Amino acid sequence: MDDAVEQAAQMIKNSRYAIAFTGAGLSRESGLPLFSEWPGFDFRMMDLEFFKTNTAAAWKFWRERFYDFYGAAVPNEGHKALARMEAQRFIRGVVTLNFDGLHQKAGSTRVFEICGTLHRLVCLQCGQKTTASAVDGQELPLRCPECGGLLKPDILFYGDLVPDPDYKLGLKEANRAKVLLVVGVSGMMMPAGVIPMLAKQRRRAKIIEINVQKSHYTDQITDIFIQQPASQALPALLQALEKDGAEKA
Repeated sequence: MDDAVEQAAQMIKNSRYAIAFTGAGLSRESGLPLFSEWPGFDFRMMDLEFFKTNTAAAWKFWRERFYDFYGAAVPNEGHKALARMEAQRFIRGVVTLNFDGLHQKAGSTRVFEICGTLHRLVCLQCGQKTTASAVDGQELPLRCPECGGLLKPDILFYGDLVPDPDYKLGLKEANRAKVLLVVGVSGMMMPAGVIPMLAKQRRRAKIIEINVQKSHYTDQITDIFIQQPASQALPALLQALEKDGAEKA
């Protein structure tokens, strides 16, 4: 495993443009379970039409499960390592499927949230977007301060349009990558899961994958597979990158 980390560090150092692509497996190590692991998780709450017709129940679910629970989560060592990699320009940013904001909490500044974010709300009537902190969350369902329309989290729901420009910006950034560092992504969530495939096919990007188990990518496009928790593998990768830099200085 040490050899894989060293090879990954050298691949990143030799690249002109490296990007991280992260998913739920990374935030799982901050205590945020995969949806499939939550007892009684109701996927209807992430369906746009259900949300519109069951607004009070849906907002109660979102506030308890996501805003209260996710809001208390803190970045793990993997998030922190990626922030330091960006600060030292080993990577140029993070494209993430996660909407928990933990990359920003860890210090990352170039974060492309292609599935949206909990920290922003969108009005289903007028389209106005506002920060969640600017809305009084005591009375449910939440209403738009501009027109009184129904607010929803600015997150990709089933039946929703792909967030724009967030998704396009993230796709463009991933397509620039010569090395894509894929962390905690299963590859099963579409359409975003196709991003590493496109990077490989269009740009011939090298794929470094960090996952606790094999993913949809591992045997198809992955060049280096580091089978470890991200909170262990990413600090080790950062250390190898910093060591390599120090030796060349």
